[in-house]
Amino acid sequence: MTTTETPTGAATGSPEALDGPEALDGPEALEARFAELVAAGDLDGLVGLYAVDAVVSLPHGREAAGHAAIRSALAAALAAGALGPAGRAVTTRAIVTGDLALTTSTTAEGEVRTQVARRSAEGRWAWVCDGWRLRGVQACLPASTGSRAVA
Repeated sequence: MTTTETPTGAATGSPEALDGPEALDGPEALEARFAELVAAGDLDGLVGLYAVDAVVSLPHGREAAGHAAIRSALAAALAAGALGPAGRAVTTRAIVTGDLALTTSTTAEGEVRTQVARRSAEGRWAWVCDGWRLRGVQACLPASTGSRAVA
């Protein structure tokens, strides 16, 4: 098991080297890349930070499961301006054991976000569970279907 902690803007390599999630040095770089992609309005890039079978928590105990549902939730959150610089992480820490990692990011306000990332056979890190990021973003909820799962 290894633990790393970095300031969130300090992913190794130049920004030009971070062309996609496959270029990330480790799971702790996911948070900085997320912030870069939000600033660029890059929905495809944001969705690419999540594994195809990922689950993201939404408000009211709902979940977005899989890329299609995550794309929809992130698109709505981006359109609502809910992913902007407010609450941006200032430090990120990863605890890695094998091909799994627990990543925690702390904002200047002291809020802590926790995600689980998995390393693929190709060495690419992607989040598989994000229990915090969209939990309070009402705009990302789809019309009520009576089900707690979005997809």
